[in-house]
Amino acid sequence: MKKLALIILGLAFSFVARAQTTNVQPMDGLDCSNLFFKALVEEDAKALESLISNDFSVVGLQGQPIEAGALIQAVSQGVIVVDSGMLSAARTRTYGDVVLVNGMWDVRARIENNGFQGALSYMSVCVKAGGRWKVAAVQFTPMQ
Repeated sequence: MKKLALIILGLAFSFVARAQTTNVQPMDGLDCSNLFFKALVEEDAKALESLISNDFSVVGLQGQPIEAGALIQAVSQGVIVVDSGMLSAARTRTYGDVVLVNGMWDVRARIENNGFQGALSYMSVCVKAGGRWKVAAVQFTPMQ
């Protein structure tokens, strides 16, 4: 009887753990882009990993390219910390399984303990591959 109770308890814990680590599954390109920014604000490296393509890159504030692995590592290690962020003025253009999203992101963040606060113009490129939406590229430009 104890064995059966332990097995049931073990199964219950595995279901709870699996529910907490479920990959984010966007409904469309705009949702994919929005979830990417949500994962940055929440500092959720696992969600980022599930949302970005293997060949993902982001063009940072100084024009430097950042690859997928480096972004995930920076978020998980607290090198990039987004204190708050509000998206606005999103505009989408759809080309089959590719969606371009541009908009503004009013953000307060720290990168390697250097603070930044202001409005950024962004463009994200989301692609549907293998039945799933992924963010393939993002570019940030500080608003003057």
